[in-house]
Amino acid sequence: MEGYFFNRLASVIYRQGNSFFDKELADTPVGCGQQFFLLLVYENPGISALDLARQGRFDKGTVTKAVQKLIAQECIRWEADKKDGRVRHLYATQKGEQILDEVRRVREAWNAILVQGMTAEEVAQAHRLLKKMAENAYCYKK
Repeated sequence: MEGYFFNRLASVIYRQGNSFFDKELADTPVGCGQQFFLLLVYENPGISALDLARQGRFDKGTVTKAVQKLIAQECIRWEADKKDGRVRHLYATQKGEQILDEVRRVREAWNAILVQGMTAEEVAQAHRLLKKMAENAYCYKK
């Protein structure tokens, strides 16, 4: 494995992606750090913050910051659970729903940039390999 610097390559993609999303979404109330959460909330109405963290494999602090910003920007709202007031269910607002097409467009544009010059087979292989690497990273316990 000597000579393979996956962290460096993943870091380049991550940083460039953040820059791209921030630039492309500058006219919206969301940036690179919130777009993923807005989509998950919209696609899973009533999801809890804990389930949001689990599904996206984020730590609770990251989810809390993103949710707070989206609530402040009036893109999502929360409702307390009727049985357990400690649980908050998240929903996209009309304002949040109005920018989803733009968020999806930007995601598709970034993905197109990443796979430029690749065959369909290479794209599928890259997806499989990155998915496996992400799973390995997530499941690693020391």
